[in-house]
Amino acid sequence: MTNELVARVVDGLSGTLVYAAIALVSLAGILKCIYPVLRNSALLNRAVMKLERSAVNSERPIWREARFLGRALRPDWQHFLLNAGQLDLRGMPCNTQEYINEDTVIYNPGHAQLAELIPSLLTSLGILGTFIGLMGGLTNLDLTDAAKTIGSIPTLLSGMRFAFATSVAGISCSLAFNMVNRIAIGHAFKALDSFDEAFYELAMPRPLDPEVQMICQKQDDELNIQRAADQVSSQMAGAVEMAVSRAVHPLTMSLDNFIQGVSREQVEGVQRIVGQFLHQMNAAMNGQLSALADTLAVLNQNQAATQQNLQRTLKVAESLAEDAKRIQRSSQEYANSLDSEAQTISRQKQDELLLLLKESVHQQEALARSMNGMQASMLDTLREVESRTRLMGAQGDFSARAQELTEALRQTRETLEKLGDKLEVSRDEPGLRLKNKGRKLAGTTGGA
Repeated sequence: MTNELVARVVDGLSGTLVYAAIALVSLAGILKCIYPVLRNSALLNRAVMKLERSAVNSERPIWREARFLGRALRPDWQHFLLNAGQLDLRGMPCNTQEYINEDTVIYNPGHAQLAELIPSLLTSLGILGTFIGLMGGLTNLDLTDAAKTIGSIPTLLSGMRFAFATSVAGISCSLAFNMVNRIAIGHAFKALDSFDEAFYELAMPRPLDPEVQMICQKQDDELNIQRAADQVSSQMAGAVEMAVSRAVHPLTMSLDNFIQGVSREQVEGVQRIVGQFLHQMNAAMNGQLSALADTLAVLNQNQAATQQNLQRTLKVAESLAEDAKRIQRSSQEYANSLDSEAQTISRQKQDELLLLLKESVHQQEALARSMNGMQASMLDTLREVESRTRLMGAQGDFSARAQELTEALRQTRETLEKLGDKLEVSRDEPGLRLKNKGRKLAGTTGGA
């Protein structure tokens, strides 16, 4: 009896321990794994509601408070606010996913490793209860006698009942924990996504992707480095230039003064040498060098006077050519006027008048040809004068040649004056003849 009582107490205690272990493990999983995840999900959903209410009422940004996400997520949120404040001063948004993410909301508070261990532990406890129940049922089984065998059947059945009950309890608790844990994790992921969307929409602009932000930061760094390099190079160039100029300026001034002094002394020395040479040369030639200089000066004056005379001669020739052209034009005009008058004269006198006009025209043409010939001879004379002038510069007796040139110019001027008088007479003679012929013709016509 005593042994049976002890066996029953031991069997009951072992069963109680198995069930208690399953219950304790399940309770620990709920408190340590499921509840923190559900609590953080509720905090995130409440934060979304706060953001929406703050945006509607245009209140002070509530997300800048440290207790915005509650006590559980307060350290992570304070870390975010510290970094976000520094980035906000520089005009850059801060990424909340680096501080409020699945690690800080789900895996770390929910003890992810423990949550993975609990289902296996519950299943193992159920299997342990199964073996304990089978062992307790088979321990009192006596197959030596039929009566004892029949008497031990209830003990075997109770052990098997315990074995299957613990297995069912362990597996059921394992399945239930897995389902509830997965549901809590999924709910937490949804709350986390909702919080990110609401926060970037209502509180802060969404930051760039890490790759894009790295590229932009790299470009900004390169631009800043380029600006710094340009500034440093310009400042360095200015500083070096100023230092070099300050160091070299005294040396430059000394060199300039030395060069100017040496150049001035060299010029003065050369002038003294040339003057001494000319003085000695003049003394050696008994003053012929001075006489040569005086002769050259006189020759220059004569050449200048000759050039002026040539210019005046050319002007006279041009005026004569203009007079010849005017005579030709006046003759042509007079012939045209006589032609118009001849149209009014009778038919019988027209032939004589036309002959007279033709004779006058021929005389004018002969006069123009003679004028052209005289102009050509005058130009030849001027060229000869110029050639004589050039030859005079190459010969020795400058004074005699200058007098000959002056005499030739005087003769040329007299010839031109005579030619001008002759041209005046020849210009007036055809006009007088034509006028006399016209009067005769007019008298004849009137008598007729």
